[in-house]
Amino acid sequence: MKKLLIRRAITSLITFFSAITIVFIISRLSGDPLAELLENPEVSPETVEALRRAFGLDKPLHMQYINFLIATLSGQLGYSINYKRPVLDVLIAKLPYTIALLIPAITLSNYFAYRLGVESGWRRGRKFDVLLTSSSLFIRATPHFWLAILFLYVFGAVLNWAPLFGAVTPGKVFESPWEWLLDYLWHYILPVSVITIRATGAMFLYIRNSLVEVLGEDYIMAAMAKGLPDKIVLYKHAARNALLPAVTMMGLRYAFIIDGAVLTETVFSYPGTGRLVFEAIIFRDYYLLQGAIIILTTSVILVNFLIDILYLYLDPRVRYR
Repeated sequence: MKKLLIRRAITSLITFFSAITIVFIISRLSGDPLAELLENPEVSPETVEALRRAFGLDKPLHMQYINFLIATLSGQLGYSINYKRPVLDVLIAKLPYTIALLIPAITLSNYFAYRLGVESGWRRGRKFDVLLTSSSLFIRATPHFWLAILFLYVFGAVLNWAPLFGAVTPGKVFESPWEWLLDYLWHYILPVSVITIRATGAMFLYIRNSLVEVLGEDYIMAAMAKGLPDKIVLYKHAARNALLPAVTMMGLRYAFIIDGAVLTETVFSYPGTGRLVFEAIIFRDYYLLQGAIIILTTSVILVNFLIDILYLYLDPRVRYR
């Protein structure tokens, strides 16, 4: 068990350094972030060169990479070219909105997918199963942005039940925190619904198919032959084992929270980290994009490592591989 953990830790470190190296290369290949300033007649070439020196873009590529590694390992994610603020400060300002959006959406989608997937797999081939499976396949094949636009058009533009953009009403003065919360929830309901529905459809199919596979095992047939109630066979024997392969996917969903729901947040103009990543790509903000992806990579690796440890306790067979 100790050797397994050490091996996982070494693999995680290699993955981390590989990921941040790829991030560095791709961000440099995306273009010059100061190119637009060069075309602006109001900005002198001397000013552009001063900015280039300030951001370290005048140094050779290998020196930029070394400085990038040193800064990353010391927790300094750089300075955002677009926001004119430290990257960490920008991410911290946006992260609460994404956490408030994604934690409930991921938790609800995991719960709904588990309950519906287990019941659908148990009733495989019946109308209940066919209806849910068909609906989930449709939802799974539907792009995030298209579903978001559809919700925005129907419930925002046509029915006028929800606002079209933002997290709160721009320019509105709130007399109390309760008034702010109500306005926030009014803006919140559409994006959280889109993410929950889309994520439920994707996870439902995984759990349903996993349960169908488990129901064909000999120990399930033995439990049913003993005359155990269906609910006992389903939830204490089949569902618990069917859930094991889905634990990784459920856990990694939380790891990707820093990335936000890029497409959904962009469609709804929701001020989270997902929209921040989109802006960093559009404005070629090297350091902001690097910082967001570095934190995302770190969170994914850490959660994946914790899931590996959890697997050791959920499935004893892993210890003897």
